[in-house]
Amino acid sequence: MKDFQQQISIPSLIIGGVTRCPSFDISLESGTITGIYSDVSLIDYTVKQLKLYPNINLHFRQDGQYERLSILESIKFECALYDVKIDMDEVLKMVGLFDKKHMKIKDLTHSQLQRIRLAKLFIHEKPIHILEEPYQNLDNESKQIVNLVMRTLKDKGYAVCLFTTNLADLILSSDYVFRVDEKGLQPFDLQEEKGTEKKDVDEEKQHIKLEKIPTKMNDKFILFNPPEIDYIESIEGIVNVYVNGDAYPCSLTLNELEKRLLPFGFFRCHRSYIVNLQKVREIITWTKNSYSLILSGKERVNVPLSRSKLVELKGIIGI
Repeated sequence: MKDFQQQISIPSLIIGGVTRCPSFDISLESGTITGIYSDVSLIDYTVKQLKLYPNINLHFRQDGQYERLSILESIKFECALYDVKIDMDEVLKMVGLFDKKHMKIKDLTHSQLQRIRLAKLFIHEKPIHILEEPYQNLDNESKQIVNLVMRTLKDKGYAVCLFTTNLADLILSSDYVFRVDEKGLQPFDLQEEKGTEKKDVDEEKQHIKLEKIPTKMNDKFILFNPPEIDYIESIEGIVNVYVNGDAYPCSLTLNELEKRLLPFGFFRCHRSYIVNLQKVREIITWTKNSYSLILSGKERVNVPLSRSKLVELKGIIGI
């Protein structure tokens, strides 16, 4: 596929005379993966505007399927519908459905249904693929398959754009990440910190004595013991402490929390994340440049791990 750049214009969203989101332009290039982080309503609005572009293939979160068909029959049907030939066995192997290709659609799990939608991306030859919430409610194996499909499309020269409410997923998979809110389209700076504060952190390791981390919910302060905390996230200066899947706002900066929590086995795994190493169950490779930490618990939470932090982490845990 020839190199291209597509400028997409999204009109402003006005509700009741109030501008919910100003107009903005998205620039998509061949061979790149762009991540758009926003809330559900703005994602829904933006994706609807993209229907107007004939060179875009839209991958909706809730695409319909013919439940009476098998996986293989469903893909054959769509190939015939668009008069496209693909190597079905190769695609089914890529999405992990080759050995299940004769199963009926109605008997599949949610993650398996999403894999069928991923397989069908190879049927559509439009140069731009837009995916709405591609990681939502997927198991970890399926999330890795999403990344494999995205990288394959990228290598073939397609432009891929992901819309999701989960920033951690975008950090792991995208070349560029943007936020859409009341200010319009804003870029996230995902470059790694230069480590200028590491010396200060090392010097203070032995001087910190802390038993509680303060957070605030509504009008009350909630104090957590460090072992209770799963991980901490900082997005655009807003810090949230996560405990048992719930987020608690914290007035301390991520750098301040890093200094305080180092003696308790916490690790700055990414510019925007601190993780409790006692809660880490798995280290997963997403791409050659991105990794993820899987935390133990009923819901397997993904926390980004920077490539530059991987060697340091291995040294800490002795692998």
